[in-house]
Amino acid sequence: MGESEWRDLEAALRFVVERGGTECVVFGWSLGATMALNTVQRSSLAEKIKGLVMVSPVLVWEDVLRANARHQRCPQLLGSLIARLLALRGFSRLAGLEGPLEVRGPDRVRFQSALHLPVLILHNRNDWSVPFETSARFAQAHKDRIELVEFDCSGHTQEWNSDPVGWNLAVRRWFEYWFPPGPAGEQAAANGE
Repeated sequence: MGESEWRDLEAALRFVVERGGTECVVFGWSLGATMALNTVQRSSLAEKIKGLVMVSPVLVWEDVLRANARHQRCPQLLGSLIARLLALRGFSRLAGLEGPLEVRGPDRVRFQSALHLPVLILHNRNDWSVPFETSARFAQAHKDRIELVEFDCSGHTQEWNSDPVGWNLAVRRWFEYWFPPGPAGEQAAANGE
């Protein structure tokens, strides 16, 4: 659920550094976005990540579990209960996890930790699996660093599929704003912008 997999991205960063790379922009979809954000907040190599693009990011597991319970026509309370049960050894084993997983603490950290890099979130307003509202709250909590681009389609992680031109333009515009080519880009990087 992203709480250990972020080390895979850290290993990829180490691979890049060992081959002379100095920085990168990381793209992550859904759980991959969670892994990317966890890497930014936990890794000793986080400074190599200069920007994040997150598509339909899982930012609060309880919100996701509640949304999926609702989609399955179960009480949303079931999602909250599962979030609590994951922290118990017996239940976490039944769920196929290596051990208990406390998701509420890391979810709070994601919202409360300062962001020191630009983030683009691309999210579908009608995502039934990962609520758009969570991305909107996260963007509001970090409004100096996050740009949220809304899509109007159906399904989870279908933003590019529904509007590839809009998706590509949003990413290009964001990238060129934060990482302009030539001297302006070099100056912005030197200023920490």
